[in-house]
Amino acid sequence: FRLRRLALGIDPLRSLCRAARPPRRNMMLKIQALSPEVEALYKSHGQYHAGDSGLDLFCVSDEVVPAGEMRFVKLGIKASAWNAAGEGVSWLLMPRSSISKTSLRLCNSVGLIDAGYRGEVMAAVDNVKDKDYQIKKGDRIVQAVAFGGGGVRFELAAELDQTSRGAGGFGSTANEAAAAPPLTPEK
Repeated sequence: FRLRRLALGIDPLRSLCRAARPPRRNMMLKIQALSPEVEALYKSHGQYHAGDSGLDLFCVSDEVVPAGEMRFVKLGIKASAWNAAGEGVSWLLMPRSSISKTSLRLCNSVGLIDAGYRGEVMAAVDNVKDKDYQIKKGDRIVQAVAFGGGGVRFELAAELDQTSRGAGGFGSTANEAAAAPPLTPEK
């Protein structure tokens, strides 16, 4: 029966897979640069193409991640994400594929940025080697990705909307008074 349907160009499994696949949803990322230097990086973003599933985010300062240690790398931006209907949406902070050429790994594999988060975007990274790793200003180790694999567009914004969540991140949901994590882990 399946062979006959395949011969007619009808593949029920392919149709089922297509029906189960979520629709691609494009995302608009509004970026508030926290300094004029960071704003200049995004104004001249040369590694961005309309329809890309990820938008590379810049490291904004030279920083050493010591061998075998973890650091929160500040990205110098706040951001909000919106869908085509104008609804705020959550988004993912994912490693770029080129991070595999470094000794860095995202501590949480993928960062979930909730729709209401308005604090500074940071990447929690581990240096998995026995040699210090130097991050240079302008390096791109992570990217902003839309749920569902849709394209990401971005625009710079002087300010972002306010939310009840605000700047609470990295485990703050259970503790309303929690602040952003320290730049270096406590020992």
